[in-house]
Parts: sequence; C-alpha cells; structure tokens
Amino acid sequence: MDEKQLDRFEGMLTQLVSMVGHLREDVDTIKSDVNMLKSHVAAVTEKQEKHHIEVIGKLEILRADHEITWTKTVENERDIARLKQHVLNN
Repeated sequence: MDEKQLDRFEGMLTQLVSMVGHLREDVDTIKSDVNMLKSHVAAVTEKQEKHHIEVIGKLEILRADHEITWTKTVENERDIARLKQHVLNN
C-alpha cells in the first residue's frame, strides 16, 4: 500500500472511532432516560394502586348503602301495603 492509501485508511479509522464514541454517548443518554422513565412509571403505578384501593373502598361503602336503602325501601313498601289494606278494610 502506498502512503496515500494508508492516510485514507487512517482517516477512515479515526472517523469510525469518533462515530463509536458518539454512539457510546448516545447509548449512555438513552440508558439514563430509560432509568428515569422506569422511576416515573413506578411512581405512577404506586399512585394508581393507592387510588384503586381508595375507589374500591368507596364502592364497598356505596354497595353497603345501597343494600341498606333497598332493605328499608322493601320494608316501607310492605308497611304501606299493610296500611292500605287496613284502611280499605275499615
């Protein structure tokens, strides 16, 4: 190989080393971003789980309230029917 080809190869090699260095920096940046996103996802997941538990608790209270209301409604309807019968029979 002559001197011109060696200089050309050396230039290409220098360029490749520079490109690899930039790629390495990009990979490190991406890793950092991924780690940051993982921590954000974990925080959002934890918050979502807390809200889920809170909503389930409120739904259980509503279910209990609904059952009590339904029971009272049935009792009241029965009492009304008895009173109607009593009034109509007298």
